[in-house]
Amino acid sequence: MDGLTSTATARPLAEPSALDHVVELTRSRDRGLVEESLISALVDLVDAREVTIWRLDPSGAADASAADVAQRGSWQRVTRRLAQTGDTASNPATAEATDATDAPAASRPEHLRCLREQVRVDVGQDLAGLHHVLLPMDSELEGGGVIELVLAQPIEPRDMRVATSMLRIHANFMHLLDYSERDTLTGLLNRKSFDETFLKATVLEARRQFAADGEQRRQGQPRHPYLGVIDVDHFKRVNDVHGHLIGDEVLVLVARIMRSALRSEDRLYRFGGEEFVVMLDASDDEGARAAFERLRLAVAAYEFPRAGHVTVSVGYVDVRPGDTPQAAFSRADTGVYHAKAHGRDQVVAYAALVAAGTVTESDGENDIVLF
Repeated sequence: MDGLTSTATARPLAEPSALDHVVELTRSRDRGLVEESLISALVDLVDAREVTIWRLDPSGAADASAADVAQRGSWQRVTRRLAQTGDTASNPATAEATDATDAPAASRPEHLRCLREQVRVDVGQDLAGLHHVLLPMDSELEGGGVIELVLAQPIEPRDMRVATSMLRIHANFMHLLDYSERDTLTGLLNRKSFDETFLKATVLEARRQFAADGEQRRQGQPRHPYLGVIDVDHFKRVNDVHGHLIGDEVLVLVARIMRSALRSEDRLYRFGGEEFVVMLDASDDEGARAAFERLRLAVAAYEFPRAGHVTVSVGYVDVRPGDTPQAAFSRADTGVYHAKAHGRDQVVAYAALVAAGTVTESDGENDIVLF
């Protein structure tokens, strides 16, 4: 319009609101991204200098008591974010920090109390004058956990209410994920949640393999994804002799042993019947074998209440860039088949079968031929 001028003034971008963070926290089904969204919310909304998620790895028997956990377990730092840089580290093996990425359970009594009693714990000030506050994550979630907030001053009541509300929202959302993604009998992840995790592992492995040499040197020793198939030996006999209720009990106890024998970050699945699958990271084939051997020995050493002695056969394989879930599972299952045919109660690497000439694999279709 003539004679009139219009001036537009750019508004500064507003800081994310609590509602923005709730939307971000509940937009993904990836549990790692959900946890990163949670700590991002706590950094922004309570003005935390640092936020860390700790989980207690029992590292003991399947039926370990609280005293056993305190003696043999260790605290694993799952995710950590520094407010001043925005950097997030989600792998205890690579997280950069001034303190250890894991510590014996008994060395952090405040963390133990926070987790066991599900109460807030004010640790106090550190040498830099920063205040540390521990908040419990829902103890019903697998693994449990403790959130550690580092603040410039004691936490205000309003900020405390915001933090506990975000933790409740996180817990509610995780329970919804559990309902849709977990096997109702064992509590392990179910088959339909497997493909997404597997495909993400193949992408990460492709990035690792095709990264520049200098990038790999900075990252230190690389870790590779491995897939293991675990099958309970003579499970039909258990059902036939003792009944299906005792068979279900065996499956529940095997799942519990898997949780205690493997690491908290390993992904454990029940595929149906007596068949389980594990996705884990290891530095090499021997590291993967050691993990699966630890599981096999733990099952063999356990005295099942009615079934007595139970064993498992395990086959495992490295996950390759471009792998499909079906192809990798088929290779690992070849190891299980070989173990079953040669005495059971053993761990068999698919790569070892290929190297020995026991099986051959075509280059194009992952076709397997048994000799």
